[in-house]
Amino acid sequence: MINLGGIVFHIDEDAYALLNHYLENLKKHFSKQEGAQDILNDIESRIAEILTEKRPETKQVITAEDVDEVIAIMGNPVEIEQEENTKKPQDAGENLKGDKRFFRNPDAKVIAGVCSGIGAWFHLDPVWVRLIFVLFLLAGGSGILVYLVLWIVIPEAQTTSDKLEMRGEKVNIRNIDRSIRAEVSELGARVGHMASESAATLRRAGSGSGVFFEGVGKGIVQLLSYFWTGLVFLTGITLALAGLGLLLILLTYVFGWSDRMFWDAEFSVLSLPKLANLTIGCSMPVIYLQLVLTTVVGIPAFMIFYNGLRMVFRFNRIKHLGFTMFNIWIVGIFLMAWTGMRIYNLYKFTEEKQIEIALEKPGSDTLNINLMADDPGLKYLRNEKLLLVDDQKAILTGDHEILLVPGIRFEETSDSLFSVTQFTLARGKTRMEARQHMAAIRFQSAAMGTSLKLGPYARLQKEECWRGESVNLLIHVPKGKFVRFDQQFHDLKPDWYYMMNSSEESIFKMTENGVELTTSASDSISSPADTVK
Repeated sequence: MINLGGIVFHIDEDAYALLNHYLENLKKHFSKQEGAQDILNDIESRIAEILTEKRPETKQVITAEDVDEVIAIMGNPVEIEQEENTKKPQDAGENLKGDKRFFRNPDAKVIAGVCSGIGAWFHLDPVWVRLIFVLFLLAGGSGILVYLVLWIVIPEAQTTSDKLEMRGEKVNIRNIDRSIRAEVSELGARVGHMASESAATLRRAGSGSGVFFEGVGKGIVQLLSYFWTGLVFLTGITLALAGLGLLLILLTYVFGWSDRMFWDAEFSVLSLPKLANLTIGCSMPVIYLQLVLTTVVGIPAFMIFYNGLRMVFRFNRIKHLGFTMFNIWIVGIFLMAWTGMRIYNLYKFTEEKQIEIALEKPGSDTLNINLMADDPGLKYLRNEKLLLVDDQKAILTGDHEILLVPGIRFEETSDSLFSVTQFTLARGKTRMEARQHMAAIRFQSAAMGTSLKLGPYARLQKEECWRGESVNLLIHVPKGKFVRFDQQFHDLKPDWYYMMNSSEESIFKMTENGVELTTSASDSISSPADTVK
């Protein structure tokens, strides 16, 4: 066995001897060079990466042929020395080009290196990329969100190999050596410049004051370092908890671990599987929507959690994880857009029908509205109401039948007669399908004397999905006249704000301010409990 870059490989004797001889030659070649250990570490990491990529899962032992391939890719130090002495300057860049990968550039970063990484990928000056982000920032602030997402999903180029791949250069001995020499040279220049400035400052301030200010400066730097470490730790905990919480909520809702994800005293919002089965399950596999939502929302949540853990525990990043997740997320975005178009097409065409319900005594002072006593839907009156979309409330029976709660609205009329208008609506992929859904709705109403009798629910065809069907009643009430609802409407609750207070019956009067709840149709309004304009 041999350990390369922290990875243990099983290797046969011939391959071990060949690889060991190659590594010894590398050590001799770089022994007198500044930054030799960094160069050797990066070379070992690259060799480990090549062996990992080329080794299939069924092959556990590295052979001499594998080592020969590694040497062919990385290059031999003896050959490099000969080429450096004989190769023409214009040919020196021929072996620089290689596979390019997306990284954040830490060497030219202002915040996180996103813009400089994009500039390296497209061979642009990072200034232009930063200018584009600033323009997006001014146009609604979208640049901040895009920058944060890219910061999370794009890995930082930490090793020399990463930086070479970021620039599209081959990861071999020549380029690793050249890159580290450049970094060491640049670092030396920076240190020399800082030392010169410090020496000049001390000479101007005097040796005594220089020592004093140096101590104060070190103290401030150390204090800021502690503050920054604590801030990073707290930020990491916050991100980890936020990402984990978002993941749990998402998975609970998307995969239906709780049948009722959100609820209150009157209405419930179903988990995604049940809601999707009611609305699109007749035309599209629900599992497909679950996977798309998990990809689009779950990947950012996971990366927030992952980076939060990294900030807390300071472990090395998982190689290629961010880039892989970003690619999957982009695919998920396209699939989400395509899915949205498919769902839109299911509800594309709308069919609406309006009918006038004839009242026997429209000129009376009070219109009594009751539920039909013989309607079979009364047995579901106190069942839990499910909130669909468009403020539609429904009940799902044990026979897989959807019962829609009709909506009721009031409007003042200019004459002295009551009138009731019924609006029925349905949607579908085609106009013909929308009309078929419309024809399948069953809702009962009948006028008897001063009373209007209504069925408690509009019934849809069994085993069918909800396609935007709705039944709404608009009651035109003359000013100063009353509408009395039967006490059963408190259980039906066709409109929450009309039926908020439980009592034996609800009486409303049309006033100049709209419909107001009152206590008696024979009295004027006393202490109105609710007003609806």
